[in-house]
Amino acid sequence: MSTTTVLPAAMGAARLPAQSAEAGNTASLLWRVAIALALAAVPTALCLALDDRMLGHFNVWTKPLKFQLALAVQTATLAWALRHLSPALRRIAMPRWLGIGWSVVAVYEASFITLQGARGVASHFNRATPWESIGGTLMAAGAGVLVLVTVWIGLVALWHARQRQWAAMPLAIGLGFIAGGVLAAWTGGAMGAVRGYWPQPLVEPVQWMPLTGWVLSQTDLRIAHFVGLHQMQMLPAIAAVGVLARWRPRVLRITLCSGCLAAIAVVVVLGAA
Repeated sequence: MSTTTVLPAAMGAARLPAQSAEAGNTASLLWRVAIALALAAVPTALCLALDDRMLGHFNVWTKPLKFQLALAVQTATLAWALRHLSPALRRIAMPRWLGIGWSVVAVYEASFITLQGARGVASHFNRATPWESIGGTLMAAGAGVLVLVTVWIGLVALWHARQRQWAAMPLAIGLGFIAGGVLAAWTGGAMGAVRGYWPQPLVEPVQWMPLTGWVLSQTDLRIAHFVGLHQMQMLPAIAAVGVLARWRPRVLRITLCSGCLAAIAVVVVLGAA
């Protein structure tokens, strides 16, 4: 074998550990951010129990707690999903700089919402002062970044699934991330358009769902937003059950695709009800 053949092969082999290490470092960063956000929810929950201040219909600490937990789950889901990609595709899906960007945005979103809650003022749809306006605009832009990154990873996962004869877990991650990102963006945009959670003013008597604070007596866009966003977890969970139950690959693929379409239909109905 000639030297010109050996050298490129050796260089390519040398790149693989470096790529794998970079992908592992990015996933490790995401896990650390997810854990930090989850830990931040502990003092926030304590504040929720001790501070009885209200903002509109909710305690001032309700939204910070929800967003800290939601961002922790979303970040952890990304870190977990990267394990199901090849090292080369992990580096494409989430290079180091993109992992840092995601982390900065997630921490900013949680920090701004928590600060506003501590101040007893709204974080969303608040243009009362330049501070609120700038902070809210940055938060909306950050949410757009999170959506784009989620959809991008979903596309890479679908490519990986295609390379593996549409294996269940990469397919579920791809469908779940794409559907979750797009549906979250659509429902988030709908809330932005009406500058609130309810397309129509609340009509008494209002039926509130315990724990979540969702309105059940009329359209509450947060429900559609929740269902859409969490396809990131729901479809992979279905895939995991199917694999453990040893469903036939074709049956599992049909189930995942049907579940994705059903979720889209449910979100559309909930958002338009």
